[in-house]
Parts: sequence; C-alpha cells; structure tokens
Amino acid sequence: MARDNPFISITYSDNDVIVDRVTEKIDLLMLINEALEHGCIIILKGAPGMGKSTLINVVEKELRKSKNLYVIKEEFTPAVYTKLRGLSITPAKRMFIELDDFNNIEMLDKLNQQRVIDLLYGLGQKAAVLLVENRDEGIEKELKTQSKPFKKYQLEGMSKEDLKQVIINRLNLVRTTKSDSLEPFTEAEYEKIYKKAKGNPRIAMLICSALYDQKTNSII
Repeated sequence: MARDNPFISITYSDNDVIVDRVTEKIDLLMLINEALEHGCIIILKGAPGMGKSTLINVVEKELRKSKNLYVIKEEFTPAVYTKLRGLSITPAKRMFIELDDFNNIEMLDKLNQQRVIDLLYGLGQKAAVLLVENRDEGIEKELKTQSKPFKKYQLEGMSKEDLKQVIINRLNLVRTTKSDSLEPFTEAEYEKIYKKAKGNPRIAMLICSALYDQKTNSII
C-alpha cells in the first residue's frame, strides 16, 4: 500500500517545521528597524514560491515582541487603501505596515494606482512600509520614475542545506520514526531536485511530490 505523499501541499502548512532563513531574517529585520527609526518604504521581491510570505511570517513574530510597535499586516486589495488612509502616526507610535501581494495594485486604474503610491510614500515618511510583490519591476519602477526613495530586498533561492532540511521535515510528517534521512530519495536525486528548483521551495515540493509517488506507489 502506498504511503501518504507529504509533498501534496506545495506551500507551508501549520504542520511544517519551518527552516528559518537566518541570514535573510537578520538582513530584513535590520532594514525594518532602520525604517522604524527614520521611515522608509522597503520592497521585498522574489519569484513566486521563493518563500517571501514564510520569511515575513517569521519576521513578523519577532517584531510583535517589541513594545510600543503597532503592526499592520494585510493582503493588498483596493479596500486596504481606505483603511490606510485613516491611519494616524505620531512620534510616540512606531508603526510597521506590511502589504502582501502588492502586485494586486494592477487591478486599479492609473489614477488610483497613483493615489495608493502617494499615500504609501507619505506613510513611509514616518513608518516602516514593506511591500511584497513578485513583479519584475512593478512598484520599484514607479518609485524610481517619481524619484521617491525606497530600499529593496531581493529574496533568492534557499541554500542547498536548508532546502534539504525542508524536504526531510516533510518526510518526517509521514514517518513512524523521525530521522535525518532523505529516504526514499537518494543524494544524487536531491542534487537534481535542487538544480531544477534553483532553490525555490515550491518548485522543489512539486518535483518531490511526483518523485515520491513514483518511488512509493505500487500495485500489490
């Protein structure tokens, strides 16, 4: 009988043991802390499935430990504009605003896109504003065109060791006894998985799912 495929879900779930991207987490936290002091727009970019939302979740947990820090986290939709427009930021009130899926701004016409950009730029004078998107240029191009300063953080693929641990963690979800083994995958197969995925965890999960079925499914 075939074992349950632990790679069916290609995104992180509550059952996953998250592999922290320590270097990336520190780098992003440093940018955010600086922005909290002086105000700034930060653009977090990366290909779909690269782990942007997962990294942000880890960073958000760290930020929520801070006292006197107001955290707003939203998926960007046209309705969010109204909510942000009513914000009041004072020197005594540090604020972190994170807008995921900011590429959704494309749903708006040019006039309303500009209104959103102007609002965020104004908020970025007093707060840390983090925009998460996967467009090649997107808001980055617009801010450059309008000579509005910002900082950018590009999330690249996971390291070979971190991605291996993600796969092992998934395998342990269906094992009777947890281990550090890649079984049923071989090291040579993992090398191919990493090379094809280029460190992208979502693509790696897709490849692992197909390979896992191939290795464990059989007709008895």
